[in-house]
Amino acid sequence: MNRLDIRTLVRDYLNEATADLWTNDTLNRLINEEIRSLARKNIYLEEIHTVSTVVDQFDYTLPSGTVKVEKVEKNVGTSSKPDWQEWTGWDNYAGALYLRSRPTTAWTLRIHIKKKFTELSDDTTATDIPDEKVEVLVWGTVVKAYKALMGYFVDAKNWDSVAKPDGIGMSQVQNWLIQAKAEYRELVNLYRTVSRPRDINLTG
Repeated sequence: MNRLDIRTLVRDYLNEATADLWTNDTLNRLINEEIRSLARKNIYLEEIHTVSTVVDQFDYTLPSGTVKVEKVEKNVGTSSKPDWQEWTGWDNYAGALYLRSRPTTAWTLRIHIKKKFTELSDDTTATDIPDEKVEVLVWGTVVKAYKALMGYFVDAKNWDSVAKPDGIGMSQVQNWLIQAKAEYRELVNLYRTVSRPRDINLTG
């Protein structure tokens, strides 16, 4: 699914099939704003990043978009018969993994990371958000659009260029926002990733 597909779904829920009050540029900005926020709601990519250590090197750059390192393992076996053992005592800061001691040999590390979804810069590139989780993005964008509409209502002259539907006022928009938030919260709770329990190392 690409940005055009996502924006079309957002417009379906806003009941504005073609750009009028909400321009494409506005919705594109809101879509990316929502993408950036998803990791904070525990909706993210899980990825395993592999890197080889360098003798005496403490720090290793993590992939762009990494939010958190969950676990680090090193292969004490061979490439054909790997034996992954957990490596403790590392730190994750400013986009890099820092080891507590200098490697004395070239280990292969397997780094389990939480990663943000990629922001969309065009209408054709497919999103890396799984199809079932796109619904969260769509409703999050709808919520943001209704919040923007409430700000739009503050200044009545804004309605001079876009016809105001009869009987629509701030209270009606607030009601739409409440309903959209309820749907959004339900979807976030449904699709958020619950971190798997980890063994706690009290000595590492």
